[in-house]
Amino acid sequence: MAFSPRLAAFFLTATAAISSHASQFSELFELAQANDPSYLAAQHTLNSKLQIIPQANSAIMPQVSGTFSDNLALDAGSNTNSYGISISLPLRLDAYYGMKVADKMAAGARISFEKNHQELIFSVISRYVTVVKQQHQVSSSMAEVAAIKQRLKQTQQQVDLGITSIIELQDVKANFQQLQVNLLQVQQDLSLARSNLENLTNQALPEQLPALASSFTAASLEQMESLDNWFELAQNNNLDIVSNSVATQQAYHNVQTKEVGLYPTANITMSQNHSSATGDSQYFTIGVKGTFYDGGLNKSQIIEAKESWYASQQQGQALLSSTRQNVRRWHQALDTSRQQIQALAQLNTAVQASLAGKNKEYELGLRGISDILDAEKLVFSAQRNWANARLDLVLNQLRLKQASGLLSNDDLAQLDQWFN
Repeated sequence: MAFSPRLAAFFLTATAAISSHASQFSELFELAQANDPSYLAAQHTLNSKLQIIPQANSAIMPQVSGTFSDNLALDAGSNTNSYGISISLPLRLDAYYGMKVADKMAAGARISFEKNHQELIFSVISRYVTVVKQQHQVSSSMAEVAAIKQRLKQTQQQVDLGITSIIELQDVKANFQQLQVNLLQVQQDLSLARSNLENLTNQALPEQLPALASSFTAASLEQMESLDNWFELAQNNNLDIVSNSVATQQAYHNVQTKEVGLYPTANITMSQNHSSATGDSQYFTIGVKGTFYDGGLNKSQIIEAKESWYASQQQGQALLSSTRQNVRRWHQALDTSRQQIQALAQLNTAVQASLAGKNKEYELGLRGISDILDAEKLVFSAQRNWANARLDLVLNQLRLKQASGLLSNDDLAQLDQWFN
C-alpha cells in the first residue's frame, strides 16, 4: 500500500484549499486602524500633544485686548462711558526656547504614534499567521485521524482473520482516541486564534484564510543584508532610538529655557482709549520686568534640567545597545529559519521514504503496527514543522524590519502577494 503519497496528497490538498482565497492583509489592517481602541486612543493622544506648538507660539505673538464700561449716574450727575483697545507684544527669550521645546515634544509624539502604527501592523500580521498555523494544524490532524482510522479498519480485518493479535488492535485504538483528543484541542486553538484576530478588526473572518503560496521560498525574501548594514539601518531608523534623540534635543532646549529664566522680559504696548469725560488718549509703552533674587529657584531648575539632559544621553546609549542586540537576535533567527526550511524539507523526504519502507516490511510481517504508527507520526510532524518554518521565516523577516524601524504598509502589500 503506497501510504506516504496519499498523506502528502491529503495535506497538500488541504493547503491548496486554504490558499484558494484572495489575501486581504491591507484590508485587515485598515479594519484594525478603524476599530482597535488602543490605536484610536493613540491617534487622539497625538492630536492632543500636537497642540503644544500653537500654545508655545502664542507666548511670542501679539495680544489684542479691549475694554468697555458704561457708568449710569444714580444722582443728578451725567452718565459716562469709556472704551479702549490695546496691542501688546511680549519679548521673552524663555518663550523662544520654549517654542523649540514644544517642537521637539510634537516630534516625539509623532514618533510615538508611528511606533504604535508599526506595532499594529505587526499585530495584524502575527495574529493572521497564528490563524494560518492553526489551520495547518487542524488540516494535518484531520489527515492523521483519517489515516489511523484506515489503519484501525485494516487491523480489525487482520484480527478477524487471525493474522494480528488483539493487542495490536488495542494499540491502534489507543492511538486513534489520542489523535481525536488532539484534534479537539487544535480546533479549539484555531477558534481562539480566529477570535484574537477578529477582536482586533471587529470583523468576522472568512471560513479559511489564505496560506503561503506553494511558490513561496526563502529566495522570495529580499536579499539579506549583512549584520553591520542592519545595525546601521537600525541606528538611523529604530523608533526608540529616534525618539530618544528627539527627547535629548528637547532636554537641551529645556536647559536653555531655564538658563534664561532670570533674564528680564520686555513688553511693548500700544493703546487707544476714549472716555466721555476726558476724551481720547493714546499710549505707547515699553515695559521691562526682571527678578533680582528668587531664592535659588532658577539655579535649581537649571541643575535639574541639565541632569535630565545627561540622563537622556545615557538612555540613548542603553537603547542603542539593546537595539543592536535585538537586531542581532532576529538577524540570526532569520538565517536559522532559512536553514531549518532546507533541513526540514530533507527530513520530510527521509521520513516519507522511511514510512514507505516500513510499510513494505509490515506487509511482509517484519514490522509491528507500532512501528508504522510511529513512522506516520514522524511524517505528519515533519510536514507541520516545515509549514510552520516557512511562516516563521516571514515573521522573522518582519521582526527584523520592525527592530530596525522599517516596517511599513508596503510590507502588507508584499504579504498580499505571498499569501494567495
